[in-house]
Amino acid sequence: MNANMDRKQELESALKQYLSQAEMHPFSCYWELVEAGEHVLVFGLAPFYLENDTESQHFLVPREADHKLMEKVDSLFHSQIRAANVRKSLSGAMTEVGQEAEFIFPFETDEQERQYHDRFYELLKSHYEYRGDAIVPLYQLECAAGVEFPLANAVLYPGGKRSRLASIANNEDNPFRDADREQIEHRSYLKFPVTGDPASRLEQLEHETDRALQVLRLVYPWFDRDGQSYNPAHGVSTWKHSWRVLVYDRATDTRTRRPWSSAAPIGIQGTQRISSELLEDATKYYSLESINFHFQNHDCNLVSSRFCWAIEYYDIASQTSDAFVALANYAICVDILLPSGNAKELTKYLIYLIEHGGLYEGKMTLNEQLTEPKKTGWPELVRLTVSDYRNFYIIRDMVVHGNTISTVVSKKQLKKARQLAKNAILAYAKLSRAFVWETDRQAKEWFKSPHSPSKKAKT
Repeated sequence: MNANMDRKQELESALKQYLSQAEMHPFSCYWELVEAGEHVLVFGLAPFYLENDTESQHFLVPREADHKLMEKVDSLFHSQIRAANVRKSLSGAMTEVGQEAEFIFPFETDEQERQYHDRFYELLKSHYEYRGDAIVPLYQLECAAGVEFPLANAVLYPGGKRSRLASIANNEDNPFRDADREQIEHRSYLKFPVTGDPASRLEQLEHETDRALQVLRLVYPWFDRDGQSYNPAHGVSTWKHSWRVLVYDRATDTRTRRPWSSAAPIGIQGTQRISSELLEDATKYYSLESINFHFQNHDCNLVSSRFCWAIEYYDIASQTSDAFVALANYAICVDILLPSGNAKELTKYLIYLIEHGGLYEGKMTLNEQLTEPKKTGWPELVRLTVSDYRNFYIIRDMVVHGNTISTVVSKKQLKKARQLAKNAILAYAKLSRAFVWETDRQAKEWFKSPHSPSKKAKT
């Protein structure tokens, strides 16, 4: 309650300061000032008239005053309301206050001013307090019945006649075109919470969808075909070709939005199936719970932020067709997770990370000098496998610092760099949660004396 009162009082003070700079300009010249970028309309295109004057007038404020109000609103409402809706609310509050009598500005009475300030605050507050779920249909992906797959801050749900998305698509209150309804009613979909005004929700939707798909692309297995490595999850699409079909679900709100009509994209690899086995493997072997934890806490501690940066670089690398750019980003992905050092030191840290992570997805290098190479011990397997990272880091330096590159990145090297990056992420996810790392200092201390979770000393 106190927070709301403080916010309302601060907004009222800022609005008074803003309106005190409003000046009336005649219709014949107001638009020139607006187009020149020097002034901004206060109440939109609403006309005002002076007594015995037939030419309409419009209230304008200097651009700087408008900028200050928008900054204040952004701060008070935690970036949940965009400037366009603030301006709409300035005009909307005027319309509603003036329903019983003609709206006159500057205010003639304290009561009229109070009503205007109250209504302006309520309009902004209604945007700020919006709580709903974004429901995002996915194409080229089929989630098996009964599977609920957590991905970052979202959950992937199966489609079908009884799904939430199907009920929305077939709700008579939602004016979907038949083609759109058919395309989405049986789609698997992502669902996650969103807040704020429509523009803010759309920004959150794009951000959270992207993060969810980053996790999906990380845990989905890669395949080799005709000498090429590929990940079918890269073909998963969230929108249509021209416009997006997105839904916001709010049981207490009867307002609807008409979706745009367009065709569903065609996936190169066809529809990918998300099974209960994939969820089980991702949870057991890929530390899915720990991966999602870091996305859910990326603003809470530096370790989680660092982890999310690493996945972003991995995701960029895995989708680019330029071998040097891909390899450099795989190397950077690993570098983000390790203490600072040169190529040799970083390779040593990566060996520690993967060795104590206890798992490696991909082909490992055997000690061919042994009588039975397949009996190579785990520490030696990791050392031999990870040793290539030193060369990858050197190539990364060439790319980043603009040096002449005389070497060629082979498909084999690129695959190895990807596997090292992915396994580094998985090991970091497992160890950071096991040892509850929240700061760089905690992580760096572990690299000074690396050990497995089972051997963690009691505190």
